Amino acid sequence: MRKYLLPEGGQFYKVNMHSHSTLSDGKQTPEELKEAYLKLGYAAIAFTEHGQLHDLNHLTDERFVAIKSYEIDFIEKSHPTFTTYKGAVMVNDHAEALHMNFYAKRPDITERVRKTPIKKFKIKNFNTAIRRAKELGFLTVYNHPNWSMNTHELYSKLEGLDGIEIVNGASQRSSDIDYAPCVYDQMARAGKRMICVGGDDNHNVQHFGTAWTMVKAPALSYADLMENLEAGNCYASEGPEITELYMEGDTVHVRCSAAKGVFLTTAGRRKGAILSEGDAPLVTKASFKIKPEDYFFRITVRDAAGKHANSRFYYLDELN
Repeated sequence: MRKYLLPEGGQFYKVNMHSHSTLSDGKQTPEELKEAYLKLGYAAIAFTEHGQLHDLNHLTDERFVAIKSYEIDFIEKSHPTFTTYKGAVMVNDHAEALHMNFYAKRPDITERVRKTPIKKFKIKNFNTAIRRAKELGFLTVYNHPNWSMNTHELYSKLEGLDGIEIVNGASQRSSDIDYAPCVYDQMARAGKRMICVGGDDNHNVQHFGTAWTMVKAPALSYADLMENLEAGNCYASEGPEITELYMEGDTVHVRCSAAKGVFLTTAGRRKGAILSEGDAPLVTKASFKIKPEDYFFRITVRDAAGKHANSRFYYLDELN
């Protein structure tokens, strides 16, 4: 009997989970972003302005959903990410940061978490912000860990997150450092159960369409998108498609767009790969046997351009 990891029914909707307009430090207005992203095949944008929760519900219609959201950021200019280089000059580019996106589960939410008096760069303040956001009705996602120059010492102590930004399009485009599956893996092994998402973090047109989240939902509505995002009925991508993902017995089956490789990651060293090497045909499906000692697993698809799609981690105890 099949157990679908991505729902059998419904439709995939392409969502930009990280976006900036002229309401903060972006170059395009919200209206311009809506029209540009509709032309790129998107169905929704999360308008994650810095520290500002805007009501853009007027942009939502039968073709498009404007997700009410914002980005909260902590930075400590006196807190360098390096501690061993004596005599080094401390500048802002060496300061560790922490950014998170908070997504309102309902479009009528108006109250947001304010950093005062929790603005100091401390783990307990980050966790207070996450807790308050969830109490107010937000989903919480940890952003661009590599751009933020975070280490395991920080992100392993974050509590209550709903997700991680496994790929940040703008940062990845300019630096090739913010495709961060290893951070996701490390957090999972530290006991953090989260989904993974992708977003452009667009500030100008060069960032459009660099990373996104595919959410499978029964219909294009605010409630359906957020409910299925929270349930983990989604995957992150910067190119490939995962068209089908299901368990049959002890085997996970994947169907995808043409790829150079489909990969299995588990809680341990045991891995799996179905590869197209040399002149072999590209891969469009793969199957991997799952063992009880795997504890959890996720799927990665890599295309010929080196772009990735990532499922979330699935836990064996949730599949029983």
